[in-house]
Amino acid sequence: MHSYLITGGSYEDRKKKECDFTSSWNVLPFDIYRIDMQADKQSIGIEDIRFLTQNLSLAPRSSPVVVGIIDRAEQLTVEAQNALLKTLEEPPIKARLILEAGNSSQLLPTISSRCQSIPCTTATSVSPEEQTTILSTVRAFQGKRPGEICQLVNQLFETKEDGVRFLQNFLIFLHDRLHSAPKKAHQDQTDVWSDLHIVYMIRSIIRAQKLLSANVQYTLVFDDFFHTILLDKA
Repeated sequence: MHSYLITGGSYEDRKKKECDFTSSWNVLPFDIYRIDMQADKQSIGIEDIRFLTQNLSLAPRSSPVVVGIIDRAEQLTVEAQNALLKTLEEPPIKARLILEAGNSSQLLPTISSRCQSIPCTTATSVSPEEQTTILSTVRAFQGKRPGEICQLVNQLFETKEDGVRFLQNFLIFLHDRLHSAPKKAHQDQTDVWSDLHIVYMIRSIIRAQKLLSANVQYTLVFDDFFHTILLDKA
């Protein structure tokens, strides 16, 4: 996927994440096309999107790819979002698109669902108490069948927001486990998680986050998520 939606954190956090992406792609400044809401306007309109898509269709001048960035994407008009859909559905081969949004709920589900969700948070680790909660939550779903998982989701996550927070903390926790230096074995859930399975779970979390951002019913998303990551770990 060539399109990314950066949400969460502060505006500065999201801008830093944009820079991290463009730096990792080795993109020079003149191959980056950025649009934002102009000071004398209250939205980002269809003409801005036409300007962006025209430039994304051009070959990069000195970089591996060209990058389009839409800052404050929640300010896109409905017409502008619809105009953006074709580019999201059929992105140019040598183009990348980054949307930055403080409030992604204002974006059309068709926009969010076509972007890889990149939650941005200032947190780099979770507390020992939160780690215990994460592990106990995962254990609770072990051995459960799909219908039973759905019932347990309703018990443990009263709202969609509760589930979203769990996924974000779980993602941070797994990244920490994956990249931390080898330690003495601990008698906890992670002893049976290989690095390959942790990577698989990280990808499953990102997929679940994407479905949630597309407004798929959250109990169904978590039913599928837990059934998938624990299928061979019951």
